[in-house]
Amino acid sequence: MSDRSARPDLLAGVLPTVLQRVDPDRQLRAYALWNFWSEEVGDAIAQRAQPVRVRNGILFVTVASHTWMQELQFMKETIRERLNARLGETDPPLIRDIYFVSGTIPAPAPAAVSAAQPDASMRDEAPTVLLPSAGDAQLDAAFARILRARARRAKR
Repeated sequence: MSDRSARPDLLAGVLPTVLQRVDPDRQLRAYALWNFWSEEVGDAIAQRAQPVRVRNGILFVTVASHTWMQELQFMKETIRERLNARLGETDPPLIRDIYFVSGTIPAPAPAAVSAAQPDASMRDEAPTVLLPSAGDAQLDAAFARILRARARRAKR
């Protein structure tokens, strides 16, 4: 029978051991670079190149055009060093190489913006919900009208 009076181990004490068993080469840490990619490479590059996956220390990056792919080839070592420094792993580095592949870059998620301004007759019923922009002013205005109509019905 087990001793029920013993206190259970804290997760913080067990987790490093479990992660070492699951990921002995600490490759999972490399995926943190998605959080700071645009900060390290800059907005101009981040709009045209995005990390896709990491496999065996190789970072695969999708690039929007061959021109940018050529430019990034010249910057590859600098980018690799900056990413490894930010990851805190330089010896041995988590990112050993970067492969650039041509592909489509998804548009960055638009920042949340307030719904379109209501016309003068409806200013007192402006929606309080923030919607992300759909990228089209007419569509944004249509969503704003739907929110105002919904708010009017909710008041009834």
